[in-house]
Amino acid sequence: MKQFFSDIWVKRCVSVFNLIYLAVVAIMTYATFEYQLVFNEGMQTSFFIMYSVAGLVFMLLLIYTKERLVTKIINVVMLPLVFCLLILNINNWLLFAVPLVVALVGFFTCNTNPTSKVILGTIYLLIYVLGIIAYIVLTIIMPGNANETKLSPDMDKKSSVYALYENSMDKIAQVTSDKNTVSPDGKLQFYIVDCQDNSIAGAVKIYVVPCNEDKTLKFFTLKQKGIRKTVSTKGTRGVVPEVGWTDNNQLQFRLSDTDKLNVTTIEEMPAKQYFEFIGIYS
Repeated sequence: MKQFFSDIWVKRCVSVFNLIYLAVVAIMTYATFEYQLVFNEGMQTSFFIMYSVAGLVFMLLLIYTKERLVTKIINVVMLPLVFCLLILNINNWLLFAVPLVVALVGFFTCNTNPTSKVILGTIYLLIYVLGIIAYIVLTIIMPGNANETKLSPDMDKKSSVYALYENSMDKIAQVTSDKNTVSPDGKLQFYIVDCQDNSIAGAVKIYVVPCNEDKTLKFFTLKQKGIRKTVSTKGTRGVVPEVGWTDNNQLQFRLSDTDKLNVTTIEEMPAKQYFEFIGIYS
């Protein structure tokens, strides 16, 4: 058995096999760049266990093949790739924690030139530190990062936003039901948010997004992101607007009982904004 695991061709094959983990991390990075990953109910723990076990197995394989060229390349590429995964999912540590540990262990145990390892390690450290700082600064200054809470019956009952709408929950349930929010042809859907921005009063906003473009998998759902059209930003906090579809692309809304009925036509949705994760919207 020892002779089998010491065989150079076994190590070469295992080293190539390790590319699977690099591919999985790359796919996860691309998927969360295109979509918002939301865990399906009750599947978060199962996913983390599977994710951790797979990470542990591949980490041991990377250590086992640390002298092979393919493994060295994987260890060099992995840390920048995990950095992208971290930035895209900085509020969802379950997605980047395991790959980050695997990448760090693989990099430091890899049998490469010490000088090259120190240089690369310094570069990667700067990338992580400066990148995270830049991300935090951008998310603070970008206007799209105002604190928005989607109005729905499932709002956190302990939050200040829920207290503001506590007496209007029946109306929220009616206005935000799928039957009311989805357009007749099923292609568009509106949603309402309570926005706490830099102004004292804040606002209630109405957005329209594509519908039925999510991808549901076993452990999670990839929700379409980066495409939304602003219908109104002038609602008053604490007041639930009346909103509904009159046609496939025509939305009517009344911001309060004293306001007039407004009608807007959604002729074309804006182009997908890939940098929504830092608060940039079309």
